[in-house]
Amino acid sequence: MSDLQSKLEQVKAGETFLEKIKRYIPGYDGYVNRDNTRELDTQLRASLADKLEENKTKLKNIILKLSEEGKLMETNGLDKLEKKNENAIAQFKSAARGYSGLFDVTKISESQLNQLYEFDFNMFSYVENLNNSFSELETKVKAKEDIENYIPQLSQTLDDLLKKFDERENILRS
Repeated sequence: MSDLQSKLEQVKAGETFLEKIKRYIPGYDGYVNRDNTRELDTQLRASLADKLEENKTKLKNIILKLSEEGKLMETNGLDKLEKKNENAIAQFKSAARGYSGLFDVTKISESQLNQLYEFDFNMFSYVENLNNSFSELETKVKAKEDIENYIPQLSQTLDDLLKKFDERENILRS
């Protein structure tokens, strides 16, 4: 949460004089803070998606290396990894922003928005582990090691990431 608060303070520090005056309007300060939190969370998820984009290059390098060595049969399963990685990227980019309109029945509170940000921030460790697994696969291919058993493990790691990210919806529903 301190990360979010420090980022919100940075946003406040960059406001113009007029924007600072508007914060004295009753209710406006909370509205602006919620909107800034949603925007920071969107940027955070975009950053996570960008990290997952790196795996696309790794997969292309793996397939290229295997095809150069005449091992096209070993690329079996890599297409599924690519699709799962694409699915993860899409989910991070298109996840709900935690927005509730003025007349919506269910309101999203500031604490829920903070929980969303914290949840998304904690996803960095999952994405880093996944990226490390893709790097390890790339290393195994370059070392001409057998990767047949490693692909299902990596696929499971991707499934675990997606399952973990699905838990994000519980925050919006609570």
